[in-house]
Amino acid sequence: MRTEIYIENQRLDLTDDIDTEFSYTIDDIQDFGSKNTSFSKTIKIAGNANNNAIFGFIFDLNNANFTDDDSPNVGVNFNASKFAQCRIFIDNIQIFKGVLRVLEIVQDKALFYECSVVGDLGGFMSSLGNKKLEDLDFSAYNTAWNFTNITNSWDNINGSGVFFPLIDYGQVSTDKISFNYRAFRPALYVKEILNKIKEDSGYTWDFPLLDTALMNRLVIPNNQRIVNKISNVAFNSNFNTTLSTSQFLPITVTTAGSFTGSNPITYTGTSNRFNIKCTPVLQVKSPLPVNASFYLYQGGTILKQVDLYITNGFAVYNLDLSVDNVLLNTGQQLSVQVSTNVNQYQLFSGQFELRTSVSTEVAVIYNEVLDINFCIPRGIFQRDFFLSICKMFNLYVYDDPVDSKKLVIKPYVDFYSGQIQDWTLKVDRNKPWSIKPMSEVKARYYQFKYKQDSDYYADNYRKKFNEGYGDNIYDTSFDFAKDTETTELMFAPTVLYQLDGTDKAYPAIYKLSSSGTTEDIMDSVIRILQAKKITSRTTYAIKNGSTTVGSPTSYGYAGHLDDPFTPTNDLNFGAPKEIYFTATSYPTTNLFNAYYSEYMAEITDKDSKLLTCNALLSAYDISSLDFSKFVYIDNVLYRLNVVESYNPINYSTTQINLLKVIDK
Repeated sequence: MRTEIYIENQRLDLTDDIDTEFSYTIDDIQDFGSKNTSFSKTIKIAGNANNNAIFGFIFDLNNANFTDDDSPNVGVNFNASKFAQCRIFIDNIQIFKGVLRVLEIVQDKALFYECSVVGDLGGFMSSLGNKKLEDLDFSAYNTAWNFTNITNSWDNINGSGVFFPLIDYGQVSTDKISFNYRAFRPALYVKEILNKIKEDSGYTWDFPLLDTALMNRLVIPNNQRIVNKISNVAFNSNFNTTLSTSQFLPITVTTAGSFTGSNPITYTGTSNRFNIKCTPVLQVKSPLPVNASFYLYQGGTILKQVDLYITNGFAVYNLDLSVDNVLLNTGQQLSVQVSTNVNQYQLFSGQFELRTSVSTEVAVIYNEVLDINFCIPRGIFQRDFFLSICKMFNLYVYDDPVDSKKLVIKPYVDFYSGQIQDWTLKVDRNKPWSIKPMSEVKARYYQFKYKQDSDYYADNYRKKFNEGYGDNIYDTSFDFAKDTETTELMFAPTVLYQLDGTDKAYPAIYKLSSSGTTEDIMDSVIRILQAKKITSRTTYAIKNGSTTVGSPTSYGYAGHLDDPFTPTNDLNFGAPKEIYFTATSYPTTNLFNAYYSEYMAEITDKDSKLLTCNALLSAYDISSLDFSKFVYIDNVLYRLNVVESYNPINYSTTQINLLKVIDK
């Protein structure tokens, strides 16, 4: 028996050598922008005692075993809905490493399993399943939302932690010089997000790009209309320790949620029921006697009243105005009031709090602790995030030839080693060769773009130029091609804005009302930006309402440029036709020029050719297959893209797909 198959390091018993076909790929030129993996056609495995045990006797209709996803997927722990690690050997030479999936169990006189295998990239993507970014745990970075933590984050741009950039989300500044603290929302680093995705998947990788300065400064900013947290505390405040003459007991709000004001408070949310805890503590120091009545009002209706008649000279009174199950509609007010025969009273402490029976989203206010997990852009699948990063930097992802569950990830520009393997004598001259000019394979136009969003400046740019901000359209000049191939990221473009006469440039992500005068805050499409601390700015204020909480001379910048004032690197695919900030220069290093221009120049060159032919490949050739090496055939260098339908048992040639190297 020449064939050996190992599932989670346990060997299957085979009655025959496997007669199936395997395909190996790194880049399908005819499927632009795709991220493919190696795979096999159906493999049939006999259902004997050993194999049935390895597959956990899943053919038994009464079988309902409990499984542990953290343990090897084999034996009593076998779960057919999960991939199992697989290695296939021919003549003791490994020809495939990846994961196996049971497709079907067939009983036809004898029992057998129909299976397929895919490379580790396919296993990695499958392990991500439907997991989303919000499933990752960043709770270690929960921190108070205040001036100190905002400004401290600007000094630690290193690929992990939380960064608080200045972004105009709308209604955060009246003069575009000073800003409310809400303009400085938490952003997470791309590097750390990717590493957490990898760790949760159970895979490892060799990903040199992650260790570069560029990846250390890439961040994903908050994209929610309001920075929220999950809580059943809808509103919380403390009664002030103060001597007061006010009819309305003074409070300090710590959680505003969907309420505005500070006694009375106005509800701005949808109809809901609340349990109200209202427990002011009163200290009496006044001439005797004292008559006082304390009220909890809903609008003009008294929900609860406590009356005091005080005859002793000094006392502390714990009042209870709490009421449960109060229905509040939008626009209704609550207030805590006093009516007394004295001119002033001394509040000592106490709490005024509203809770819902079910936890809901409530807005976070200044100095409250941010739930960073809840600040992550939501609804984003981890697999889509990973693939968008791959598209962004034109990454090649392939299986490590030795280690299980390990990927190697490199940009196209760093992928090829320069080594050469001569396959001249392997080519089958008795079978047809297909040589296609690339003009017969590809489109006329290649569009590289970000995802459309509806924020004012990006929308205005699109209407004016009929393309997205920072998009790039590459024209091949092929006369006979008319189609357009599109590479689109999941991220939206982010326009930088700078008010004339000021010295800060920052993203502006909001809508404008139909009159063009009112800024409307919005939920936005996920963004990706470069972080930097910009220093030596004119002193400005960071505010909490009308209170200045700090006056820095620097700010945390995040944008598509590495530095808006002395830029060298751009996350756009192309230079915008119009910008909205002051610039003395604009960089030529962008995503297209850095990661796609060489690739596009080669596949669209007039001399570029796609060769499809057959070659006699041995098990050793497949085992040592290295797409980063050039292939030399008849004095011409090629890039190997696809090995298609290799059969390790049949002594026959295999179709290969190669792209001619253009040396210029």
